[in-house]
Amino acid sequence: MIVKVIPQRKEPEITAQPWVVEHTVELSPGEFRYLKEHLLWDHPCIAEHASELHMDKHGITHGMLVLCEGIDDGILMNSEGASYARYAAYLSGARTLSLMDRYPILRDFCVQMDALVDKYVHQAISGQEDGQFTISYPNVDADIENEIFNDNLTAFDWRLFLDMLSARPEIDDMDTTNNEICLTVAPEFVQEQAPGMSM
Repeated sequence: MIVKVIPQRKEPEITAQPWVVEHTVELSPGEFRYLKEHLLWDHPCIAEHASELHMDKHGITHGMLVLCEGIDDGILMNSEGASYARYAAYLSGARTLSLMDRYPILRDFCVQMDALVDKYVHQAISGQEDGQFTISYPNVDADIENEIFNDNLTAFDWRLFLDMLSARPEIDDMDTTNNEICLTVAPEFVQEQAPGMSM
């Protein structure tokens, strides 16, 4: 995973100010690059919302999120009533954060799917034999039904499940048949079995 950050050096603690995103604006790549490289210049997209961009008496900043077409990152801005960015912060993964905030059920779905994939990856590592592990579709179906029944899973998507499983670094290869998922555990995660141990 690669993110862009501005690190603090030798600070005793990390502090972050609360921001409320009042407006989200999406610009073309050229417009976004120009804005990013000329933060202290007047910009129409900032001027349009300038009266709403400020820090309130409770210390909460009411800002604007500027996104760029085709990328996930963005810029948070507070103009304090001006038409340029008096305060700005680069926000890595801004589009995804905005999407998850707009649709909490999507965030829950992603978290739950990740937890389910994580469960099967751990099973594969602990239950592998010579780096091989098989998951049966009926077992997954039963697990899904139980998770949904107990409100631990709001929805399930088989294609996404398989894609997430194969994308994990612990899994070197994956094949599917009509009733099984056959996993090959990556060599660095293969655990040696004790003599006489059976799986």
